[in-house]
Amino acid sequence: MKTCRKLIAVVLLVGIMANCFNYWIVSTSYHFNKAYISSVWCTNKDKPALHCEGKCFLDIKLKELEQKNKQELEQLKHLIETIAPEKSLLVFKTFETEVETTIPHYLQQKPVGKINPIFHPPKVV
Repeated sequence: MKTCRKLIAVVLLVGIMANCFNYWIVSTSYHFNKAYISSVWCTNKDKPALHCEGKCFLDIKLKELEQKNKQELEQLKHLIETIAPEKSLLVFKTFETEVETTIPHYLQQKPVGKINPIFHPPKVV
């Protein structure tokens, strides 16, 4: 039973890590296969003056990945709203809270108290 839990945990961890490094994986595979991509998959092969070298294909793949991530986020949001609608607002508000920072008075470049009249420039007679 313990090994089954460990195996499930490892599989889930690998899945989460793969999802986190999607952009890195796509760009790394582009850099390793640049010659093949530029000769086979490049959409600007007929325009050699652009010096594209397959960057068009990389842009297309990154846009597809971004769309996929947006769809997954919407599906997750929908899932949370259908499973626990009363708790969904609490979950999303937790991630959207803004951090309020107050700047100390000595860093605001404003006088803190009343200026003492003892300190004044000498009078010219």
